[in-house]
Amino acid sequence: MENKKTYIAWAIRIIVAFLFIISAIAKLYPSPYFAISTFEVKQLYTLGFSESIAPYFSRTLIGIEMALGLLLLQNHWLRKFIIPATILLLAVFVGHLTYVTFLSGGNSGNCGCFGELIPMTPIEAIIKNVAAMALLVWLFIILPKSSEKGHNFWVLNSVTLASILAL
Repeated sequence: MENKKTYIAWAIRIIVAFLFIISAIAKLYPSPYFAISTFEVKQLYTLGFSESIAPYFSRTLIGIEMALGLLLLQNHWLRKFIIPATILLLAVFVGHLTYVTFLSGGNSGNCGCFGELIPMTPIEAIIKNVAAMALLVWLFIILPKSSEKGHNFWVLNSVTLASILAL
């Protein structure tokens, strides 16, 4: 039974990590400058971000997405920080997408979740994010508390900083 839980836990980790990593990389398609600029204009300016803040916020957000994807594949602080932080980020995305859907009066356009690589409507993105949140809650439940290897906070810092700076 314990082996089955381990396989399920790793399957969930790989699926959600893949979603986050592909989402971060897709936001750089077809060219990083064009894709990030489009993300800033279509998503951040409409939320009230200024032209001076939007470039930093967009790159930091994409870096955090990449970092969370990578950090789901390691064991440091997984139950205590990585899974809750990932669920929180997905909840923020769901809230934003819900707001955008009600504001626009419908379910049209590309939400930008996967950049221009995989266009998704806001409703499709909400469903994807809620499904990912459910998988993460399931992962949190089935992971044993003793599964964490130490609590090396430098792993989190290094991966997150490297992911943000890579952009």
